[in-house]
Amino acid sequence: MGIGGILLSFGAVIVVLAFFARNGDTRGQLPAMTTAAVGSLVVGGLMFGAGYLLGRVGRNSDRSLDSARTD
Repeated sequence: MGIGGILLSFGAVIVVLAFFARNGDTRGQLPAMTTAAVGSLVVGGLMFGAGYLLGRVGRNSDRSLDSARTD
């Protein structure tokens, strides 16, 4: 989940920067910033979700292994 959270945060920062870039001289960079933000948010969300699910599966398998050893 760690790298997914980092990418989500990075995408959020780019969204804020793109919001402020709408009015200035950097308006030409807005499509590239939007593309990077969306890509970072999507990949970060997928990695965060995969990390969460893998963590849940890992915890469940540890419990089942522990209960199998004690029984």
